[in-house]
Amino acid sequence: MKVLITHELFLPDFAGGGEKLVYEMAKGLKKAGHEVRILTTGNPKIKYYEDIPTIRIPIHRYFMNFAFLRILREARWADIIQTSTYNACLPSWMAGKILRKPVVCLIMSYWGRTWFEIRGIIFGALSMLIENLQVNRSYDKIIYLSDFSKEFARKNGLPLKNAVVISPGLELGNYKSLKKEDFVLFSARFSKQKGVYDCIKVARKLPNIKFVMMGWGEEESNLRKIAPSNVHFSNLTLKDGKNFFEQYGHAPLFFLPSRAETFGFVLVEAMASGCAIVSTIPLGYEGYVVGSGDVDSMHKKIRELMADRKKMLLMGKRNTNHAKKYTWDNFIKRLLTEYQKLKT
Repeated sequence: MKVLITHELFLPDFAGGGEKLVYEMAKGLKKAGHEVRILTTGNPKIKYYEDIPTIRIPIHRYFMNFAFLRILREARWADIIQTSTYNACLPSWMAGKILRKPVVCLIMSYWGRTWFEIRGIIFGALSMLIENLQVNRSYDKIIYLSDFSKEFARKNGLPLKNAVVISPGLELGNYKSLKKEDFVLFSARFSKQKGVYDCIKVARKLPNIKFVMMGWGEEESNLRKIAPSNVHFSNLTLKDGKNFFEQYGHAPLFFLPSRAETFGFVLVEAMASGCAIVSTIPLGYEGYVVGSGDVDSMHKKIRELMADRKKMLLMGKRNTNHAKKYTWDNFIKRLLTEYQKLKT
């Protein structure tokens, strides 16, 4: 089977978990004996990443929304066009319609009405309009990464015809529970969507508890200005390898107050590292699910667990077992099953 994967960025260019997911998808499909090409943005001189062939258009990733003609040209080779939100999916859908080839869209991000909370009424409405234009198309198959993201999409008015849930995996061997120290770990992009300001508010309510905010992003400068003294910042990312994994391993409690998520890779990373979890995202872990923006509940649950170390460590131990179901082999098997349905 020949699969053209269209995505706005691809390694070594990196903006978040989406690039990691696309890489594992391409690697897994090749391992299963299928031909794969990546169409993305970036330096055209980079023809391969590892052994994965790449076609890179020298434009900003946002302009991939207008790369219809290039996608149309490259998609003639493929049996299936695999795309994902946001900037590559609409032109990929258009190319698939013209070529009469199946287009599979993986929903990596979807914010729906949450845009109003993040960007206000005017810019929120514009973001929601653009998102709906990109996502609400007649894709031959739509893949959600979790049951809760599929349900969130339904509540926001997206049709669920041809929709399935396939959860991604994690390289579990990289993550392990180490000697637990006394701090709360946040790990994600420093953006409003990830609830970073709720994290700051919670830390202010718990001045005797150390918080480590690990990540990068557009809100970092302001966060550093307003953070209380018990908040420490780290710019470690997955690219940093051992130090990044060890930060997870030493954390007894993980905190993610996101406004919305389609999955939450960082939650599985925390589970695999033996962390108890307090989060707004109901992925299925030992810990507490709290309401989005409910700072009062967030700080109470964190205070409770940090005060009851035995309970917290037991939750973390159980989470290491929960994480074992998230493997890339399972993801690829499910994905290929859906591809075969489209080819019959």
